[in-house]
Amino acid sequence: MPSYREIRYEVAEHIATITFDRPEQRNALSPVMLDDLAAAVRDAQGEETTRVLVITGAGRAFCAGGDVKSMAAVAGGPIPASREQVGQIQEVQLQLRRFSKPVIAAVNGAAYGAGLDLACAADFRLAADTARFCEVYVRLGLAPGGGGAWLLPRIVGLTNALDLILSGEPIDAATALRIGLVSRVVAADALAAATREFARRFVLSAPRGVQVAKRALYRGLDMSLEAALDFVRPQISALRQTEDHQEGLRALRERRLPQFEGR
Repeated sequence: MPSYREIRYEVAEHIATITFDRPEQRNALSPVMLDDLAAAVRDAQGEETTRVLVITGAGRAFCAGGDVKSMAAVAGGPIPASREQVGQIQEVQLQLRRFSKPVIAAVNGAAYGAGLDLACAADFRLAADTARFCEVYVRLGLAPGGGGAWLLPRIVGLTNALDLILSGEPIDAATALRIGLVSRVVAADALAAATREFARRFVLSAPRGVQVAKRALYRGLDMSLEAALDFVRPQISALRQTEDHQEGLRALRERRLPQFEGR
């Protein structure tokens, strides 16, 4: 396991948790943090025992977006490749989009700019009642470069996405729930427990079945029904040959919970 500098990475009960760990800076995304995040996502993808990934923040914020000091240092001029945060954020977005296991963002506080974009890259978002969400880019003379302009309309609809992005105004957790940006809102001190309970539902599912189903769902968004059926048919045939499928049938006959091993 590599040594991380600005995140924490833990695995317990098949659930990997990445925690942004710059609480004094409201977990703003520095180049170091983005490097750490990319490495941790790769680790979670490669670990066969990991079945769910949770992303959250330390302290009172989820992620305040890009680091303002880093942004000010390169404003108005060419950006050295080593400090080009938009490219780093986009790479992480693509990693999360391709991640084969369920991803949950536990939004414990402010999710602003690129922080909100990263939360949108998750499959599910759970929020503390103290959380706030803001596509702040236009208030800084910028536009979403971290995936928000593509992700938000697919989550909350075009009109709500336009409102959030073009106004740059924050919304609270209750509004985020109403427009479908988050699935659940819980008390701040209950978020960690609620997230683990939510994640355990996926831990009980057959890992390879979950991966095929997730891939089929996302790819199907850009396919015709005929193409989607053609895409999934050979994968279902492969799943029928797995030990987990046999275990699922046995558990059904024996009226017990299946014990899946990912084989």
